[in-house]
Amino acid sequence: MALHGMAFLPIWHDVAAEAEQEFNQWHTEEHMPERVATPGIAVGRRYANASLDLHRYFTLYEADSFDVFASDGYFATANARSAWTRRMHPHFLNFVRNPCHLVMTRGRGIGGALATVRVILQTAVVKHPALGAITGRDAYGLAVRDIVDTLMQIKEITAVHAGATGQVQRRPLSESSLSLRPNAMAFDGVLLLESIDLATLEACLPRVQAVLQQHLSSFARWEQAAYQLAFHLSDS
Repeated sequence: MALHGMAFLPIWHDVAAEAEQEFNQWHTEEHMPERVATPGIAVGRRYANASLDLHRYFTLYEADSFDVFASDGYFATANARSAWTRRMHPHFLNFVRNPCHLVMTRGRGIGGALATVRVILQTAVVKHPALGAITGRDAYGLAVRDIVDTLMQIKEITAVHAGATGQVQRRPLSESSLSLRPNAMAFDGVLLLESIDLATLEACLPRVQAVLQQHLSSFARWEQAAYQLAFHLSDS
């Protein structure tokens, strides 16, 4: 299924070992239902991969528009944290998140596994053969369609979604908010690739890397991981 709406929030993190079981209970019973109950957020998905050394968890929220992530509804929950949330937050490690504008989405259904690619622009200006000097962000935007179309030709890939980060002109009230941690927003674009299961997805990742190398290597680097679906919740 193509992503809902025009924006999404990707979140990567780890959880301290002593809190991992409680984290899954909290996230399933309280946190994701709170987020999906926010006006404008239609879908929440949590993914996991216990074999990873970094960012064993990935969460995706699909939203009607980018403005949702600066809305009163969103910040009402973010600022008025429950006692359970306050107890869980100190156990979050290596937290990375940044709201994204949805640039392109292709495919059908919800796969049992998802690969994430965080794109980090390494140069402010890129020399384009036809357009001359352009920004790295514009270069990413120009590359996205070819990347998505090429990845969709890999038969094991069931859907591909692409996003570009944006700025939310609103800060959480608490300085201990996870989103204010150092380097929590240190990326510029996101690619999400779905497949039927984790083994199938991991088998085609070398081909994914070849596509990224062809289209991104001149102006960006990327960080890639693959996960299996752990929980899915929608507002309908």
